[in-house]
Order: sequence, then structure tokens, then C-alpha cells
Amino acid sequence: MLEQKLSALREKRVLRYMIDFFEGDLYPVLYALLALVCSFTGFELAFFSVSAAIAVFTTIFCRDTKSMFVPLVLVIYCVSQRHTPQPPYNSGYLYRASFLIAAGCLLGIVFAAMIFRMIACKGTGNVFRARTKLRWGLLALAAALLLNGVFYVEYTFKNLLCGAALALSFVWFYIYFYNTLEWTEKTAGYVARLLVLASAVILIQLGKVYIFDGAVSGGSINKGALVLGWGMSNNIGGMLAMFMPAPFYLAYRHRFGAAYYLFGFVVFAGVVLTLSRTSVLVAAVALLAGMIILSVKGRHVRFVRICNVLLVAALAVLAVIFSERLGQLFRHYLERGFDDTGRYEIWENGVRNFLRAPVFGVGFFTPIAPDWSYGIENWLFPDMYHNTYVQMLASCGVFGVAAYTFHIVQGLILVFRRPTPERIFFFFVIAILSGMSMADNHLFHVFPALVYSALLALCEKDGEAVYGKPKEDPPVSEDAARHSGSPAETGENASAENSSETEK
Repeated sequence: MLEQKLSALREKRVLRYMIDFFEGDLYPVLYALLALVCSFTGFELAFFSVSAAIAVFTTIFCRDTKSMFVPLVLVIYCVSQRHTPQPPYNSGYLYRASFLIAAGCLLGIVFAAMIFRMIACKGTGNVFRARTKLRWGLLALAAALLLNGVFYVEYTFKNLLCGAALALSFVWFYIYFYNTLEWTEKTAGYVARLLVLASAVILIQLGKVYIFDGAVSGGSINKGALVLGWGMSNNIGGMLAMFMPAPFYLAYRHRFGAAYYLFGFVVFAGVVLTLSRTSVLVAAVALLAGMIILSVKGRHVRFVRICNVLLVAALAVLAVIFSERLGQLFRHYLERGFDDTGRYEIWENGVRNFLRAPVFGVGFFTPIAPDWSYGIENWLFPDMYHNTYVQMLASCGVFGVAAYTFHIVQGLILVFRRPTPERIFFFFVIAILSGMSMADNHLFHVFPALVYSALLALCEKDGEAVYGKPKEDPPVSEDAARHSGSPAETGENASAENSSETEK
């Protein structure tokens, strides 16, 4: 009944125009521009309010829920430097009670609208009944995160809150998009263009830091100056690296793929400028893979081959001519090299903490070592181990490691069973995030996990488009119906008796 009423409302002229706009290609561009402007002006709360209103409208009225990807990917980039809690700005704005209450209410309204959509509308799937490829692995991972540190002697309520936030971030958009998203041949391109937009926003913000904020001092890049409203240098490099597969996917599919291919190298240059060694290393591997794949397959093979040769030659010439200047500019890389920056010691402490509580771990809020901390000012998250497996081992124990491994295996089977370019694209985004998280903490920051969750749903949708929808679990099994005397059984018996009477 509600779905029919919503369908009737969609036919109203004004609503139809609004729906067409929010389902079109102009909306993401305008939203990205608005986020960029807000990141320079500091109107975060106003932007969050507009975003919540858009999210509620599109969730309830749009035929396809792909428009929810726009705020999901872009909303975080509206946070301004003037309001970041990180040094040298040290603002307390985002931690004010008034801001937190307002933001929490807006988030609650959007969450309620999404639940309403899944209840009121039939949708395109039902993750709770369909035998999806990733369901059990994700549920096991969520359970492990929720149970982090349980039964440990120093367990605190903070562990439950942190575990619940992480568990929800890993599963929520997987559930929502699997249930509501209408998968078409254009969906992957829409998401890829959105990631390209996000990369462009980040690059402009990074450019502003270099031009106006004194990122280069004494001929060298000052890593400490690379701070945006939403993250530090490693966060910036991680997001750019994570989104880098998008332009290469569009280079494979799009008629203007040559321009997207070149933009992919611009994104990689942005990663290099963040001085994030882990991001550069993982992104370089992904870049090389993209160069090789697109030089063999795609719509612009000849262009890619010529471009690869010219780019390598130009890089070699620049390295020879400007070797001294480049060495000074990127002195951070030369000085640090492959130094572990204390990671081995952190990982050793992670193993020690695991041995203190091997089944469910010691929880996220148990210190890595007694009386030790990273000392990051105004940081929301607990100290973490800079390695996903060590993190799961120490915080969630054997159960956590087993659940995460089970999830990874299910994901690899889904991606590489009759793979498509779309699933390979999603895989590269997820693989880059996961690869960086083997020496950093990106996966356990809520925003990357939300994008991770959404892309898993897209992998499921693309897989179903190739080898068909999975079977659904029946609401009540036949055996249960026979033993419980359910209405279904009563109806069948009555039908059989009527048939018998007729034969007589």
C-alpha cells in the first residue's frame, strides 16, 4: 500500500523533476562543488542539514537508491581546516555538545528514512533471505567486532560502542544497497565518476594547502603541514590511493577514456605529494597493474601504450635533470626509506595482548602497551596497531582473525568467479584499502569502512547479473510446517481432503 502511494506521488510533476535531477549526472557535480565550498568556508552544519534533507528525499522518493552514494562518498570532505581538531588548528568545534547533538539528530533522521525505505518498498533483494555470497562472512566479522574484548578483565563499555560502530559501518550499506539498489549496466560508471569527483575535490584541497598554507619549506615538503579538515597526510594519501582505480576503469569503458587515463596519473601524483609511504607503495602497485591491463585490453589500447612509453621517458628525463631538486623536495622519502617507524614493536605488543586474551582479544580500548600512546591530539579513535590482522588478533582474538579471513575468502570467490571489469574495479578499490591497512589503520576508520561495505553490495549485484540471483531461504521449512501444524500444512490437508471428496 505504501509503495503504491509513493509510486503515485512520484508522478507529480514537481516531484518528477526533482527525482530526475537527483538521479541524473549533474547532481553529484553540484554536490561536490558545494562540499568543496563548505570546506573553505566552515559551514559544516549547514551542509550536513542540506545533505540530510537530500538523503531523506532521495531515499523515500527516488526509484533507484544510487543517489545515496553521493553523500556517502563526498560528505566527509566538507569539513574545514578551521574546525579540525588536529594541530595546528586545534579547534573544539566538532566536539561541542550542540554540534554533536545536531549532527546526531540529522544522522538519526537519515537512518530512519533508510529503514523506512527497506520496509515500505519491495526493493530489489532481501539480504536476510537470499543466499548471498558475502552474508555469512560479513555477519561473522560484525559479531567479532561487537565481541571485542568481551570477558577480558579490563573490558569497558567503550569497547562495545567502538565495536558496534565498526560492525555497523561494515554491514549497513551492504544490507541497504543489496536490498534497494537497481543494478544496471550504468551503475558502475556512475560510482566510478563519483570517485573521480571525490579525487578532484581532494586534489583541489591539497593544492590549496601547497599554495597557501606553506606546505613547502626550505625546498622540502613539510609533512606536518599537510592537514585538511577531515584528515592528516596519511588519510589524504589513503583516500586518493583508494579512489585511484576509478579513472582507470573509466579509461577502460568510456569513450573519453584517454582523459580519464591521464587523470589517473594526476591522482597518483597527488598520493606522492602527501608523503604517505604506505599509500604510495600500494598505489604504485595498483598503477602498474592498471597500466599493464589497459595496454592489453580496453577501448584505447594504442593510446595507453604510447602514453606509457612517453610518461616513463619523461619521468626518467626529469629524474636525471632535476635529481637534486627532487631529492630535496621529497627528502622525507629518502630519510625514512623503508623504516618501520616503530611498527614492529607495535605488532609485538599486539601479539602480547593477544596472548592475554586469545579467544576474543583485549578490546579496542586496551592500550597497545602499558602507559604508552601515540599521543595524537584530539583524536576520536583508540590507538591502533597499523595492521589489520594484528588489530583483529589483539582486539578480537582468534575469533576475530577467523571471521575476517572467512570474509576475505568469500570476497575473493565472489570477485574471481566469472569476473567482470566491474567487479575487478570494485576489487581494486577494496584491495588498495585493505593493502594500505596492513601497515596503517584506514580500514578501521568509519568512513572508508562505509565505502567498503557499499562496494561489497555492488560486487553482489554484479555477480547476480552474471550468474543469476541466489535462492531465497523459505520463511518456514516444510518439516517445521508439518511438525507445527502451520496454516500452510492445514491448507494443503484441506485441499487434499476436498480433492478426495470430489473423487468419491
